[in-house]
Amino acid sequence: GRSVWSLAQDRFGNVYAGGLTGTNSRIWKSTDTGNSWDTIYIGTGQTMWGFGFDTLGTTGNMYVANFSNGLLKSTNGGLNFTILPTSLFMGKNPQGVTCSKAGNIYVTTATGFFRSTNGGVSFDTALTGYNCLPVLVDRRFYRSTDAGATFGANLNPGKNGYNFCQTIAGELFQVTTTAPYNVDKSTDQGLTWTTLGNATGAMRGVTFDTWGHKFTGGNGGVFASFNSGANWSNYNLTGSVTPVIIAAPFLFAGVSGTGAGLYRTLLSYPDGINEENTQISKDYVLHQNYPNPFNPTTKIIYELKKANNISLKIYDALGNELREIDNGFKNAGKYEVNFNGENLASGLYFARLNVDGTTLTSRLVLVK
Repeated sequence: GRSVWSLAQDRFGNVYAGGLTGTNSRIWKSTDTGNSWDTIYIGTGQTMWGFGFDTLGTTGNMYVANFSNGLLKSTNGGLNFTILPTSLFMGKNPQGVTCSKAGNIYVTTATGFFRSTNGGVSFDTALTGYNCLPVLVDRRFYRSTDAGATFGANLNPGKNGYNFCQTIAGELFQVTTTAPYNVDKSTDQGLTWTTLGNATGAMRGVTFDTWGHKFTGGNGGVFASFNSGANWSNYNLTGSVTPVIIAAPFLFAGVSGTGAGLYRTLLSYPDGINEENTQISKDYVLHQNYPNPFNPTTKIIYELKKANNISLKIYDALGNELREIDNGFKNAGKYEVNFNGENLASGLYFARLNVDGTTLTSRLVLVK
């Protein structure tokens, strides 16, 4: 079988998996949400630890943290790869990678955190002397406010964090592999944290759906919380799980060890959990866009029960802001905004309405 250690989805809806088959590291790609897979890279030694995608050009660039052979780069969706050598990272192999909208590349290794602002030609160091996990440094949480040039102090002391995710609404959730397996939440970009509850075992991966429900992967399988992390229960899969991602309408999980492989399940919810794509708060409503799926135009409708300043933005499936389609002071009432996706690729997008500190999100599907 194949052990899967990393999962990702690009802005075009393609799903990627990185792992091992025997002694060969591999990257698999699916263009149909997991119905079929193609092997797009075969290497030797250790596995692929993570994926990063920028949004430059028509296709964007893909980077893969290869724990044995440096950082892989593809400029054509995985048709071809070049290797950025470990000499760029003080001789250490990448353990994680991510990219900014501006095209900056951020790489973590066993010796620190590295940043490139020129497409991987060179890297500078913002943190050294730390063993950096895919996203956390020595299992601590550090934040940069200058695009990774410098980092401040540990913002979640006393916590042995392993991984985290940021929702479309901007909330941060951190999970850990250390008992009592706290789930921590921050609503102010990591400045302060609260402990919501405990999972039943070590957690290594975390993701969320459109409605903010959380899913984690770890010892014992996949676990889900439908009350903002206060309680967790097994979600249809056991085993040793590391990566979990949602590529709607499916949840994907990578398993290593016993039962190794890549698993997929159709998202479903317990009775009483609202999965309608109309987001409602006390004073504001964001309706499902119509039509949905759409090509290339759709209407986004929102309601205000009282006057306020609003911002309505569109994001891609990776959480990158694409454009603001409405803003400013609005009187109480119902508003309709046309959105044109003519210059966008088919895929999943999100509309995010922010009003007076409240954020509502709906899912848009563009099919061309």
